[in-house]
Amino acid sequence: MMEYAIYEKVLEICCELVNASENDDTKRFWKVYQYLHSICINNEGLKSDHPLQWEALADFTADDIVSIPIYEKALNIAEKLQLKEYMASINFAIAERYSDLGNKDSSIRYANIANDIAAKTNDLDLRTAISELLLDEHGST
Repeated sequence: MMEYAIYEKVLEICCELVNASENDDTKRFWKVYQYLHSICINNEGLKSDHPLQWEALADFTADDIVSIPIYEKALNIAEKLQLKEYMASINFAIAERYSDLGNKDSSIRYANIANDIAAKTNDLDLRTAISELLLDEHGST
């Protein structure tokens, strides 16, 4: 029940962030981003702390270097709760950020972890995306 409430709230916030971004409403984007950040901070360490909120915050963090520690916080929570789908998607997101930074070795390392975990899930879209990133990283020089 707790996860559903968090999911609904984070989904609503993410929709607001996307809408603000699409409308080039920087002021609204930052206001909603800060609201999501405050939810994460207020839930930190509590039963309501969930990887979804941290993953969403990292997803909307434009700076790759700043986003990675946020993803790592989400990953730690996902691992503690043994939420395989989150563990796979967060490792994949970290791999993508490292790829964007040009850090091929770290990208491949996180993508391989994501791939191993995702193979134990039914999320075919995620598994495909991870495979494509791995192919791209192994194909690039």
